[in-house]
Amino acid sequence: MNAPRLVLTLASLASLAPAAGASSPPVRSTPLHTTNRTHACTPGCLSTTEAVTYASYLGSKAGVAGTFEMPVRAVGAQNGHIYLNSERDYRDRNCLTVSIPVRTARVMFDNDDPEEIAKQLKGKRIFVKGIARQIRINFFANGQPTEKYYFQVHVLADQPEQVRLAA
Repeated sequence: MNAPRLVLTLASLASLAPAAGASSPPVRSTPLHTTNRTHACTPGCLSTTEAVTYASYLGSKAGVAGTFEMPVRAVGAQNGHIYLNSERDYRDRNCLTVSIPVRTARVMFDNDDPEEIAKQLKGKRIFVKGIARQIRINFFANGQPTEKYYFQVHVLADQPEQVRLAA
């Protein structure tokens, strides 16, 4: 039996912020991952950085509900899903991944070929409505899981209306 999952909204995340004057953790003077792209997001949504940060903080037992704005930098497919990634390398710790079942992709894009979908979306910005969750990805050797793993943050988009192109 699966344990119930906690889902936080943007409003509930704001309530978790420290009060004015409260002590907060030290801030690194040098970011771990520096890029020249803008992390700002349209009002009312979360950026990929915010989605990944909040979901990672909450771990695998909770998720962050909201609308996420992201660039599509890579597209892939595996195990019956099309994956839209906010980073070129899907293993990047700052990558937000939109997971779209193939049956939904056929409705959304009129096909399920990742190369054709990449032609439509790569280099564009999208809005995705859903729940960002941290997902454990296991490494396999000879068809068996190893003790090695890493985490990704996914938003499942199993309804066509969850994803739209930014203007």
